[in-house]
Amino acid sequence: MSIVEKVIAELKELIKRGVVVAKVFISHSRLDGWLVKPIAKVLKDIGVEPYIAEIETPEAKPLPTKFQQHIQTSNVTILLLTANVMKHPNTRDVVNWEIATAHAFQKPVYVFREKGVEVPLMISYITDYFTFDPIKRGDLKAVMNRIRRIAQILKENEDTVKVIVTAIAVGLGILLLAYVLSRTT
Repeated sequence: MSIVEKVIAELKELIKRGVVVAKVFISHSRLDGWLVKPIAKVLKDIGVEPYIAEIETPEAKPLPTKFQQHIQTSNVTILLLTANVMKHPNTRDVVNWEIATAHAFQKPVYVFREKGVEVPLMISYITDYFTFDPIKRGDLKAVMNRIRRIAQILKENEDTVKVIVTAIAVGLGILLLAYVLSRTT
C-alpha cells in the first residue's frame, strides 16, 4: 500500500469512526419518550446522529463511561428539562452530571425547558434556553423547529469538514505523488 493510499485509508477510517459526523446527545427523562422519539427522527431525517441517553442499554460499560464517551463524541447536547426530570432525584442527578460533563468537554448545551420547571442552579449558568408548554401544539412545533435548525447547522458544519478532509487528502496525495516521481527520476 502506497503512502497516498494509507493517508486516504486513514481519512476514510476517521469518517467511518464518526470523527466528522454530526452527533447530538439527548439528555432527558425516560418518561418523556413521547417527546424524545420525534426529536430523534427529525435529527435522523436531517442526517444528524442522535444519541438518546438511556440507562438500560445493551452496552456492557458502566453508565458514566458510556455517557461520557457519547457526550465527548457529540457536537452538542440537548437537554429536555421537564417535570419528569426534576421530580425524580436519580434522573435529576444523572441529567446534572450529563450537563456538567458536556460543559467540561466544552460542548454547547441547549436546554428546552418545560414551562413552570425550575432550572437547577449550575445548569442556569452554562446553557442556552428555550421554554415550552407541552400542552400547546405551537410550542411543541417551535421546539422541533429550533432543534431542526440546530441540526441543520451541525450537518452543514459536518459537510464542510468532509470537504476539507477530502481536499487535504487530495492535496497530500498530489504532494506525495510529486515526491515519489521526483525520487524516481
